[in-house]
Amino acid sequence: MAARKKKVPTRFEKIKLWLAPFLAWPMRHLNRLVYFLGWVFLSIILMISGGLWLFFSSLPDVDQMSFSQLRHQAEVRVDDKLRKSKNKHHWVELKDVNRDLLYAVVMAEDARFYQHQGIDYNALLDAMVANIKKGETRFGGSTLSQQTVKNLFLTQQQSYFRKLQEAVITRDLERHFSKNEIIELYLNMAEFGPDLYGVKDASLYYFNKKPADLNAAEGAWLALMLPSPRRYHYTLYQNRNVTPALKRKYQNILQGMRQSNYISAIQYRRYLRMIDKTGWPARS
Repeated sequence: MAARKKKVPTRFEKIKLWLAPFLAWPMRHLNRLVYFLGWVFLSIILMISGGLWLFFSSLPDVDQMSFSQLRHQAEVRVDDKLRKSKNKHHWVELKDVNRDLLYAVVMAEDARFYQHQGIDYNALLDAMVANIKKGETRFGGSTLSQQTVKNLFLTQQQSYFRKLQEAVITRDLERHFSKNEIIELYLNMAEFGPDLYGVKDASLYYFNKKPADLNAAEGAWLALMLPSPRRYHYTLYQNRNVTPALKRKYQNILQGMRQSNYISAIQYRRYLRMIDKTGWPARS
């Protein structure tokens, strides 16, 4: 029987045999690295999933709430703020608020309130551009819906986490409640001066009138208080000091009312003359 010929390795097999000892160490560690990275990736996915679950589980179930429950929540929040004050809070339904007062607040705080779905991305972009120009990080561009959510459920803390909570809850609020219900909540929770919340108490305090009896000039003046009510209580109410910036804002509100035929040209001019002359809105 002829002897079997010994197989001669090819050049490729020789190279492979020669490199095998050198490749064994890095391949062994590469396998360990892939195994380690797999666990790291899985851990990250689990952490993100857990964080999202905690985030969404911490949010109020707005879609499960009725308007009466939201109103109760609003009254509890305002009463808590007035705990150390002698002032009382009185709720007013939207049907008992003068149209001009409602329009003035919307014009001053969120002109696109009835068009957007809770978040005005154009306003957010404008606020972002302004922050970049000034080198600041301020959270501007909030809609009336977002302010309502903040007053109802959140703190006044300025953080990206709080803004994210606000955005998610706002979308839920807009999906399950009407604009009129949202604006009623806002008008009853908004601060108009030191320990002064809601348009009913603000109307009585500043003008000794019910919200249904205010005219456009008085409504526009109240709207001026909203960005910084405690400071403007001193500036506008105690000192009757209508600064040029406040005068422009007041004029813009009345201009919007004039263009929508809520007030006449004669009323528009009279209201502006009165604020210039006395620093106080004209009465009807």
